[in-house]
Amino acid sequence: MYFAILISWIGIIVFIYHKRKAVDLDKVMEIEEEVQPKNIEKAKEITLYFNTDVIKISLHSSRVFKHYQAKKIYQKVVVKKLYINEPFHTTFVQLLQVFDETESWIKSKKTKEIRLKIRNKNADYEEGKAFKVYAVSEIMFDFLTNILEYFDENRYKKEDQENIILAALIWKLEDIEELKYLCEKNLNDIEFRECLSKKILKYHDESHDVFQILRMIECNHENLQFLFDIYNQSLKYQREYPYMFKGKEKYKRLNIDDLADKNMKQLMALNDFSVY
Repeated sequence: MYFAILISWIGIIVFIYHKRKAVDLDKVMEIEEEVQPKNIEKAKEITLYFNTDVIKISLHSSRVFKHYQAKKIYQKVVVKKLYINEPFHTTFVQLLQVFDETESWIKSKKTKEIRLKIRNKNADYEEGKAFKVYAVSEIMFDFLTNILEYFDENRYKKEDQENIILAALIWKLEDIEELKYLCEKNLNDIEFRECLSKKILKYHDESHDVFQILRMIECNHENLQFLFDIYNQSLKYQREYPYMFKGKEKYKRLNIDDLADKNMKQLMALNDFSVY
């Protein structure tokens, strides 16, 4: 009898346990249904297109430059990269104009020099030399183009690119014979470059970083070795011109007051700037 009562109580306890467990499971399922995220409609992606070609910015006209290469360099640096901040913009244009205007040359390292005796209009003989030369402007245009290609492949901050471009231009001012009248003759290379740049760069007050790069160039600093490599590479593919030299060359002085300044800029849309 006692055994039967015990079996009955055990059955009741098991029934109650399973009943409670079923109730708990029902509650958990209800909670899960409440927590389950509802089907939210996904927001549609909207693509907006802006015609940036019609945005007007202050640019120098392409008519400022004579050579096609100078116009292309200005287009790539200022128009495409939008390096329009001052004083870089005006300083860059002034330096680029110097190389655009110059008729200076440097002697080709591959040329052989031929000594000549030339009869002048008075029937007297004058000694002369014949050799091949490179045009300084063409060297510089190729040099700058290759620097810009180097920047396309290697990451440099915008400010560093601007300072290196200006330093490269100032570095090669020593090849411009038309400007040498501006400075004393007894200056060393660094002093001569600083003298020329201060005479030409009317608005560039933040020149400390540029001159620091110039001093690094003078010391052949390894971080700027790429400039030497690019310049030497540019020389390899230069066109040679025959030249006859009859004593000291007389160059027309380059009037720095004629160089473009920031007041000559005008508002132009990007698609208005054309290279002929």
